[in-house]
Amino acid sequence: MERLTVLYDEHCSFCRLCRDWVVQQTQLVPLEFLAAGSPEARRRYPDLDPAATLKDVTVVDDHGAVYAGPNAWVVILWALAEHRSTALKLAHPRSAPLARAAVAAASQIRLAVRTNPDQYGSDCDDKQCG
Repeated sequence: MERLTVLYDEHCSFCRLCRDWVVQQTQLVPLEFLAAGSPEARRRYPDLDPAATLKDVTVVDDHGAVYAGPNAWVVILWALAEHRSTALKLAHPRSAPLARAAVAAASQIRLAVRTNPDQYGSDCDDKQCG
């Protein structure tokens, strides 16, 4: 794996805060952040549902594998030098409930602080919003 692309909700202050924290970390695998649902994200990943990538952080590796929700967060942590061991622990099946609970809590925060809620959202009838 040479590079990971993280599709994140640019209209969410919590998501931007997480992005800013990640980019300050030492990366073992380079992470590129791309606004979910953006024209560039749609061009690069036409098979991904923009609304789904806004609902859950999504990571795409350079081989085309897609990770969403808890798995995406584990992959992001795995790419970071100081957090790879945590990622390996969270990847264990016994840790799956903890990872899901952490992502669910983050999702609730994201929904509470998100601006521009209709942007790329489910209210977009033609799926071409944004």
